[in-house]
Amino acid sequence: MPTLYLTPASISYLTQFILSVLITAYLASRLRRRENRSASAALLAGFFAAVTLFIGLLFLDVTLLPTPRLAVVYLENTVLGIALVFLLQFTYRFPALYPRRRWESYVALGVSLLYAFYEAYYAIYRFSILRQGWVDYRLPQADYALAVLFAWAPFVLFRQAASADERPVHWMRKLWQPQGSGAQCGRDFALIYLMLLALSVVNLLRGASTVSTAFYNASLSVGILVVLWLFATVYLNYQPGITSFMVKLSGVTLTLLLAVLGIAGWVVAPARVATFHPAITDYQTLHFTPNAQGGYDAVPAPFHFETDLGDRLTVTSRGQGRNQKVDFTFTLFGQTYSEIYVTSVGLLSMGQPLYHPNLQNDYGHFPGIFPLLVDLEPASGGGVYARLEPDRLIVTWDHLAALQQPQAVFTFQAVLYRDGSFDFTYNGLPDPLAFDPDATPSATPWLRGVTPGLAVPVEQTADLSQPVSSGPQGVIQDFYREFRYSLDDFIAPLAWLVLGGSLLIVLGLPIFLRSSLVKPLKGLLAGVQQMNDGKQDIHIPVRHNDEIGSLTDSFNGMAARLHSLVAGLETRVAERTEELEETNTRLRAEMAGREAAQNQVMQQQRDLAALEERERMARDLHDGLGQVMGSINVQTQAAQTLLSTGQAQAAQSNLERVVQMAQDAHVNLRNYILGLREPPASPGNLFITLQASLRAFSESTGIQASLNLPVDATLPLFPPAVEEQVLHIIQEALTNVRKHAAARKLEVLFSFDARQAQIIISDDGAGFNVNQRMGKTTGRHFGLGMMRERAEMVGGRLEVRSASGQGTRLLVSIPYQPANALTLKEDELQNVHNLRLLLVDDSPIFLEGLRSLLMARGLTVIGAAHDGLEAQEKARLLRPDVIVMDVKMPRCDGVEAARAIKAELPETRIVMLAASEDDDSLFEAIKAGASGYLLKSLDANELCRLLAGLVRGEAPLTPSLAARLLAEFAHPASPGDSARASDDNLTARQWQILDLVARGRPYKEIASVLKLSEVTVKYHMRQILERLHLENRAQAIAYARRVKKAQ
Repeated sequence: MPTLYLTPASISYLTQFILSVLITAYLASRLRRRENRSASAALLAGFFAAVTLFIGLLFLDVTLLPTPRLAVVYLENTVLGIALVFLLQFTYRFPALYPRRRWESYVALGVSLLYAFYEAYYAIYRFSILRQGWVDYRLPQADYALAVLFAWAPFVLFRQAASADERPVHWMRKLWQPQGSGAQCGRDFALIYLMLLALSVVNLLRGASTVSTAFYNASLSVGILVVLWLFATVYLNYQPGITSFMVKLSGVTLTLLLAVLGIAGWVVAPARVATFHPAITDYQTLHFTPNAQGGYDAVPAPFHFETDLGDRLTVTSRGQGRNQKVDFTFTLFGQTYSEIYVTSVGLLSMGQPLYHPNLQNDYGHFPGIFPLLVDLEPASGGGVYARLEPDRLIVTWDHLAALQQPQAVFTFQAVLYRDGSFDFTYNGLPDPLAFDPDATPSATPWLRGVTPGLAVPVEQTADLSQPVSSGPQGVIQDFYREFRYSLDDFIAPLAWLVLGGSLLIVLGLPIFLRSSLVKPLKGLLAGVQQMNDGKQDIHIPVRHNDEIGSLTDSFNGMAARLHSLVAGLETRVAERTEELEETNTRLRAEMAGREAAQNQVMQQQRDLAALEERERMARDLHDGLGQVMGSINVQTQAAQTLLSTGQAQAAQSNLERVVQMAQDAHVNLRNYILGLREPPASPGNLFITLQASLRAFSESTGIQASLNLPVDATLPLFPPAVEEQVLHIIQEALTNVRKHAAARKLEVLFSFDARQAQIIISDDGAGFNVNQRMGKTTGRHFGLGMMRERAEMVGGRLEVRSASGQGTRLLVSIPYQPANALTLKEDELQNVHNLRLLLVDDSPIFLEGLRSLLMARGLTVIGAAHDGLEAQEKARLLRPDVIVMDVKMPRCDGVEAARAIKAELPETRIVMLAASEDDDSLFEAIKAGASGYLLKSLDANELCRLLAGLVRGEAPLTPSLAARLLAEFAHPASPGDSARASDDNLTARQWQILDLVARGRPYKEIASVLKLSEVTVKYHMRQILERLHLENRAQAIAYARRVKKAQ
């Protein structure tokens, strides 16, 4: 039986073999249970059986010497081909064989079987020629096929994982975050098998001599161990309910132990390798002479090195280029040869060129002289030289680097004499000679001596430096064998440790775990099962004071409390019922109190609404009935005067007018009471109505009244709602003139400029002191207040100019847009005519006027609102493109409404309107999400142009407001600004909400107090947290209390 020589790689393969055997045994044991039988499980077990055999062959590959190793090497790829057949079929059937890939799996089966048959056939061929003494290396092209087949396996697994995940998402997402145990396990298997692909690539690189054999063996041994460890981990993790906890823990422990011991060989071996020194002496000459036994006597001779090297030979380090023939007659072992082949590997082959692979088979079975067998690189250093003389041949390997170890340089010489004797001279060897257990034997100094080329084994000697006499079988000093024996003597204890440790874990760990871990866990699980069955009076004995004991004790306490709770459940239910009844009583009382408070608030709201309606009715009655009563008073006094002077006919006429006025007033009052007020005059009748009113005024009072209009005035001048307010203002002015002025003439004058209309009502009456009378609050001057109120409702103003004895002038200024003003250009109109606008303003007059102006220019107004809360409801319902909204409104101002709308409808654009440029809400509106900020006095065409710019992505800002905005950002911050930053970030409304939250009020109660919806309160609270950089309500309450304390 061949002797095993252990190396670090053999320890790694031994650990892999042990782990693979156990995994294969476990998979096979699972197949004995019917519920675990499946095609994928059987294929996986077959794959691991083949892998186990392959790893066993690898173990023999690195532990046997070159000659017995050949039989193992020839079988490796055949076994690997069989493993590949099982692997590919497993990939197609895990987690299931999908119908669309059935035929593809058959094709993969055929290709993999073809490869396995090829490898088996080629192995048989190699064995047949080995019997004839020839060693054959595999073609490197076969390794490419192996790499392709291994690359196909993870590709199929990735596809299977994507198919197992049934989500309608991209396949990359399925692989990145797979869902389902099948998809996750398939993805993990694919990643693991990518490592096998990497090992195949390393095999290709070794075949091309890109990487060394030592690197290949190290990567293969460690790589397969990592693959097995990862597979075991993944497989155990994805088998819940099937694999016991003890098996999982034992498997993981064994894997970790084997991994550590496998690496240990690589860690400790270099120190041992460095201490090995073969029996060879530099600067020494050995002389070999034929003896009577048909062999040679080798003895040390005086050192002599021929310095005349002769001609340089053209040998290389690859293939047949290693040989160069030299014609020289020489007798070796009684056989005469006329041709000697000088090689680059430090040997002389007699009569035939060297075929390097044959050295692996009992040193080649050819006659040869081996001064020092080692693979050298003639292209570096001095070279190989030969000097031919009549009676001798001198061959020198001068300063040549080793092919696999360029740092090792060799110089040695062989001298062949015609009488059959020869010399070896060493004149420069590396110190020390480095050996590598995982490299090919000829990569380092392998041997020296002489062989006859017979079928019998060559005689081995420990040291040719000592006198040696050999027979006809030759004599060899094998440095490589001596090195492997020395390393095996050092590594053997580690191998026994691997075997003993594995046996201890496989057999001893389950026994230890069964008593200290498994039994306590089973007892705990039995108690859990009893509790699931409905039993509460459970007590499990605590076996050990460890984590499981603590868990068992906690379970016993929980079971006792549960039993107590169940036993006293009725008593606790009665107690809880009584507590709930008391709570309900308190809640009903609180609800009754809240209902009373709500009724009180509603009553106050009704009273307030009644007062507002009373004020409106008073204003309307003053405008209508008050004017009529004033006219009746004047006409009655005039009739009295006429009667006292005997003018009965004129008095009769006045009294008839009084009667008509009284009847008309009665009808108007009755219609007013019944809610049948006449609609306002149409826009085109303003001047006709004014002319009629002035004519009636002149006839009834005798005061000369005139109306002056610009020549180029076009109708209508104002929207209908504005015309109604203008008519009421003029009628009230006529009433005041009739009652108080004692005037003879009255004039109503209209004048217009580009932006406003001015109405002047002047008389030549007695006049009055403006400062004195406007300061009084008596009912006598109620008419002036109503006129000013009406002017402000349409965006205008009223000014009174008067003095005693100089008459009175009322100046009414109202925003004005000429009817014939230039409209938008066609392209600008095209940009805005599809906009859907929502208008928001608390003034119905301004709202109506703005609607009329915009609709007259082709814009679509889809709705109107009168405050911020209504604007939020309309925006949510109508989904407008643009909202034009006033800044200051009751209940909820424009800034707060903008924040709420942008939070819910971020795509809606908001343009804010302000009465003046001095409004301080410009920057708050921009921060709230407003897209623009305009003045109410803006020209209508300019407003439309700015809206058109909004469609193009421009921010609608008037030049003056834009200048303010830039100036604000350019203004350097003062030292106190940073201290006030947090406070300035909150609006007054938000401070109100934060204060109520800090007092512990719930959102619903805050909404009721502030007349807001609960959604609006929550929105403000989110804004408060964001602006103050807080995370939750508790931090906000702490912040508010801290601020109050600081104040």
